[in-house]
Amino acid sequence: MTILEIIIFFLIVWWPLFFILLPIGYEQLPQSDNVKFAKSAPKKPKVFIKFIITTLLSIITTFIFFLLSYYNIFSLKSLII
Repeated sequence: MTILEIIIFFLIVWWPLFFILLPIGYEQLPQSDNVKFAKSAPKKPKVFIKFIITTLLSIITTFIFFLLSYYNIFSLKSLII
């Protein structure tokens, strides 16, 4: 795998994982008449923590895929041909 392939694979894995982790730990804002935010806005979004977790999971996934490709156990290139 080239560096470009690794970066592209990492980004393709990162985005879906980020969207999967976004609703985890969701707590809705309390209902009141003075709400200036959307009713669906979370109390504490914890986006930075979710960003870090997503990045770590993506790095692990990319590293495993790289090892599989490096040792010719599995490769996406073999699926295309």
